[in-house]
Amino acid sequence: MKFHIQKHLESFLVKERVPTEYKKLAMSCESQLEDTCTLITFPHDRKNMVKSALVHKALTKLGELEDQSLVVIGGCFTSESVELLNEVDAVILSLSEGHWTDTSRGHIRADHD
Repeated sequence: MKFHIQKHLESFLVKERVPTEYKKLAMSCESQLEDTCTLITFPHDRKNMVKSALVHKALTKLGELEDQSLVVIGGCFTSESVELLNEVDAVILSLSEGHWTDTSRGHIRADHD
């Protein structure tokens, strides 16, 4: 799965639409959400690194945000991905808070392959 976009979702339903391991995170962010939101689900296993190229592709496909809030979930977002998501005021739900960049993760992965 690259990403999945759900638009026009009533915010109280976010916790019902996220994978089980994200339900508590979704419940904790409910107060930050407006009435409707868009939910983007990226690869969401704890080990999945979400790079900025994938985030950029998803945001481009999304186009103009029609809903009041944007919620994204993913295993671990690189710092560049977080910057892109912060620019659109996204609420980020992540299981891992590694301090990776797009390039540093690539170098580490190449060393271990």
